[in-house]
Amino acid sequence: MNRLLFTTIIVLGMSVSVSGTVLPADTGATGQETSRADQDFHPLVEPTLHIHQATGNITIDGDLSDPGWQDVQSHDNFSEIEPGDQTQPPVRTEFKVTYDQTNLYISFHAFDDPSKIRASLQDRDEAFGDDWVGLILDTYGDATWGYEVFANPHGVQMDGRFTQDYEDMGFDIVFQSEGKITADGYQVEFAFPFRSLRFPTGAKQYWHVTFLRNHPRDSRGLYSWAAIDRDNPCALCQLGSFNGLENIESNNNLEFFPEAITTQSGQLADDEDPSSGFLRSPWDGALSLGVKYGITSDLTADLALNPDFSQVEADPAQIDVNSTFSLYFQERRPFFMEGSDLFNTYLNTVYTRSINNPSVATKLTGRLNKVSIAYIGARDEQSPVILPFEEQSTTIGEERHLKSYSNIIRLKRPFNQDSFVGALVTDRRLDLGGSGSLITTDGSVRFLQNYRLDWQFAASHTAEPNAPALTEDVEPVTFNNGRHTSAFDGEQFWGRAIYTNFQRSARHLNFDLDYQELGPNFRAANGFITSNNLRHIRGGTQWMFYPEGKFLERWSPGIRFQRNWNLDGVRKRNWVSPYLWGRFTKQTYVNIGYNLSSERFQGIEFSGMHTWDINLQSNFSDPVSFYSYASFGRSIARNEDIPKIGKLAAYGGQLTIKPLDRLILETSFNSQTMRDLQDNSAIFSGYIVRNRLNFQFNRNLFLRLVTQYNQFDDAIQIDPLITYRINAFSAIYLGSTHNMQEFDGRTDFTQTSRQFFLKVKYLFQL
Repeated sequence: MNRLLFTTIIVLGMSVSVSGTVLPADTGATGQETSRADQDFHPLVEPTLHIHQATGNITIDGDLSDPGWQDVQSHDNFSEIEPGDQTQPPVRTEFKVTYDQTNLYISFHAFDDPSKIRASLQDRDEAFGDDWVGLILDTYGDATWGYEVFANPHGVQMDGRFTQDYEDMGFDIVFQSEGKITADGYQVEFAFPFRSLRFPTGAKQYWHVTFLRNHPRDSRGLYSWAAIDRDNPCALCQLGSFNGLENIESNNNLEFFPEAITTQSGQLADDEDPSSGFLRSPWDGALSLGVKYGITSDLTADLALNPDFSQVEADPAQIDVNSTFSLYFQERRPFFMEGSDLFNTYLNTVYTRSINNPSVATKLTGRLNKVSIAYIGARDEQSPVILPFEEQSTTIGEERHLKSYSNIIRLKRPFNQDSFVGALVTDRRLDLGGSGSLITTDGSVRFLQNYRLDWQFAASHTAEPNAPALTEDVEPVTFNNGRHTSAFDGEQFWGRAIYTNFQRSARHLNFDLDYQELGPNFRAANGFITSNNLRHIRGGTQWMFYPEGKFLERWSPGIRFQRNWNLDGVRKRNWVSPYLWGRFTKQTYVNIGYNLSSERFQGIEFSGMHTWDINLQSNFSDPVSFYSYASFGRSIARNEDIPKIGKLAAYGGQLTIKPLDRLILETSFNSQTMRDLQDNSAIFSGYIVRNRLNFQFNRNLFLRLVTQYNQFDDAIQIDPLITYRINAFSAIYLGSTHNMQEFDGRTDFTQTSRQFFLKVKYLFQL
């Protein structure tokens, strides 16, 4: 999902709760609004609508002439919230809402010149740059989290789930959508099965909602049924509402997710010798089963037996040539996505990819009264272990097939609006001995509308296994003033962590100030903590201007700063970074920043370091868009035997070309070079280029081809994939992965490994 959109919504907020009056509007032959000079435009502040059951059938096909729509009231009077400020949009949008005992139905009629509509045929969750319509839905009405569901003019689906400070675009639900372009714009129909939604138990439902339309032209117009107060930072606190839903149930549904995968792989007999011969294994297969049971309308249990959590597309390569810390990879596995916002804490105390290859996993998500609850339990066959230290971290275990049991439980209770208190417990037990446990409490309070105080306090207990052979390749390190070593020698210790943040979010003036402390013994066995023995104070402020002129729509000067020191009081790093950000017409964004820093690394003082950072992004046309960045200046070469300051130049970006509405070409390039200050010789230099081709035959069938060259490793990866997708949980994948390496003394690339696979998964709902 385009994060910029929902950052905008969160910053601006949405108003709610008072009934509004629908204002009629005439349309011309193209569907454009005719003049309303004789009418006063009134944004709908706190709008409410009443819905009733459909009196006829509705077929989801993009045609709004079904009997079930004929006596349903039409609503319009959207407000432009971007780039305008509660102004009248240049085009009209109408929607209708009704329901039966199975589904909630919503239809949109988006008036426009059809020749200007941006609509592409893509895989789900890939069409956010298009025209689209949809809604944000809070079924509990307490501003804790909301569904976000959209579709473009072809009915391509996009969905996710977000809270005030977290957006999860890997979250999926099963729903129907179809759309079509008409002579006066486009129409989209939705059907949301109640079994796909979480909502309170009760005869009458009161849900909070707003309806949205994305209108990308010279500017990115965003129109909302609920008016927007730019001085209110809480989006979910300000949704409109509808009532009239009665006697609906989720039916305590039972769902099965059987999966079958067959693979054939091969690799070099000796991965260091290109002439050692290529060994091919016979075809192999595996079966897995997922089960989901709706205990109530707002509490669901999941079970995964022998799950295949492999990804059908490899993670993009990351440049780590000058990093001393473990790399973070985003969670993409559907089993872990639902309820993932609950596990998102200010400290990274839960990282579900720490459960790498489970043979069985269980999950419970939902609500008990007003308390949100989430639980994950798993038996893992390949558990990674992150060893964090003051200036570096090491990950071990995956290649050693460390086995473990993990249990994670989370409780979170909202109060007032946009405030909560929570608790989290994690525990991992390794088969060979040793464990990692953590308990934490966190919370957030919003007050005086624009201010917020966040906090988290955590305690960890680590019991190392007595297995020194596992850490024989780890650089020997002592910590906590020499009391403990990096070796797995059976030591036990407690650790602590603290986080607090005070912030203001408003129309013009925004600032934040946070303090974080990670004790030298603090670890999170099921989290992603890569450093400790650290204190920092970090903050920043900015002032937002809204000229909304012919070329410049918004700009902001700002400054950010940070000071780090360890728990012995030794200063580690200081930096300050002023910046200037601007948003222009043609959906173009520019950010220019300057960073001045000093640091103590491996006992050496480095001062006078500085870098310039420039970012440019533009979606200036439907067929072509791009993002680019450049960073240059002086920085530390960290992986040298003796670290030193060098001249850094990092640049790259991504170019997206859409020659056809069903063909997308993406090329990304990332380069990083460090040169010696004295003789200008290269300390390191390289780049990664990644190409991705998507061809969508229809809504269900598409071809994807990914090629990637990593100059740092002299490696090529090729991943062709054909997918037939029925819905978010039912699909057939046919693909392969080919890895090639350039060896010293050879001018060609040698295939080092290869895999072919066929994967089938299907959702059965009972």
